[in-house]
Amino acid sequence: MQKPGKKQKKTFIKMLIPAGNTFPNWIRVLKENRFYVSFPYLFRAFQVTFITLILYPLVLIERLLYNHKIKKTQMDPPVFILGHMRSGTTFLHYLLCQDPQFCYPTTLETTFPSIFLTFRGLTQWIMNFAVPEKRPMDNMGISSELPNEEELGMANLTPYSPNNGAYFTRHYLEFLKKYALFEDVSNKVIDSWKKTYLYFLKKIVFKNNDKIFVSKNLPNFGRIKQLLELFPESKFIFIYRNPYKVYHSTMKLFKKFIIPHMGFHTISDEELSEQILQVAKTGFKTYFKNRNLIPAKNLIEIKFEDFVQTPVEHMEKIYGQLNIDGLETAKPYFVDFCKDYANYKPDQYQMDPVLKERIYTEWKDLFQYFGYEK
Repeated sequence: MQKPGKKQKKTFIKMLIPAGNTFPNWIRVLKENRFYVSFPYLFRAFQVTFITLILYPLVLIERLLYNHKIKKTQMDPPVFILGHMRSGTTFLHYLLCQDPQFCYPTTLETTFPSIFLTFRGLTQWIMNFAVPEKRPMDNMGISSELPNEEELGMANLTPYSPNNGAYFTRHYLEFLKKYALFEDVSNKVIDSWKKTYLYFLKKIVFKNNDKIFVSKNLPNFGRIKQLLELFPESKFIFIYRNPYKVYHSTMKLFKKFIIPHMGFHTISDEELSEQILQVAKTGFKTYFKNRNLIPAKNLIEIKFEDFVQTPVEHMEKIYGQLNIDGLETAKPYFVDFCKDYANYKPDQYQMDPVLKERIYTEWKDLFQYFGYEK
């Protein structure tokens, strides 16, 4: 929690993450969203357009210097953390990344995925002004060098990302179906997504001297088939949480962070609620269908409520079941990290009976599959 008397550093660039787009990609994203931007966010859209245009020559310079080296980079099978947003994926990701054998994309690298190798000083200067000390949706620590999910970077590299639907919130479910589940899209789109995703992961591995990549990328729980096509021997850790908590925490994420800081659409609470309910329902349906594609030896599912009680013991279980080497080296790092979060308390929520019934009705399969009571 934030210390008494210590104010949060304010962000002067609220549209920072979308501003890390390449200019051509930003125009494609606008086109994909039919160039509709809600009136309160028109100036934000103009700012993003202006900044991406200014930075685009730097993108071309970095490509010229590094593209060949990145494409030649070889990767070990990654470790993928799967789960719906607000299910404990961030804490698990932070913890796993304490192991020195792993690498990950940082907040800086996901914000500026096209220029972080060549122009790190410039991007770090921008991040120093723009990144708060705590995440506004859960008060967990954040900095430019902490692990982050690569989908933030993917949305700045390709229009084929559901995160673009999160920013243009009225189209969230549409984007999830197209670019996380790949429903009703051409093989050309899927191949383009694979090419961009592999390139970005290789770029992170190249920058970190060929360490093993650890991914926390929320849309990936709908992409198991495509991930296995890219990395047949990859490991998967799926974390799940009480669906009621997931719903309320996701609403808070959108209302306190995504929409005010990165959004381009106004949306009512009712519309947002429906988007969240249908996105999870659709995404989990795909996960349940495709999880059996993963070899049993390469998948473990863990319960958030148990994990946060005994995180180090759960890491021992994860390393053992997935046959990941290096536990004894990593364990002291895990123990030290967990000390900093020993007193962390998740938010509590009051449940409206009508909403509670609605959540259960829409997510009944989630309750039953994960063993949570109504």
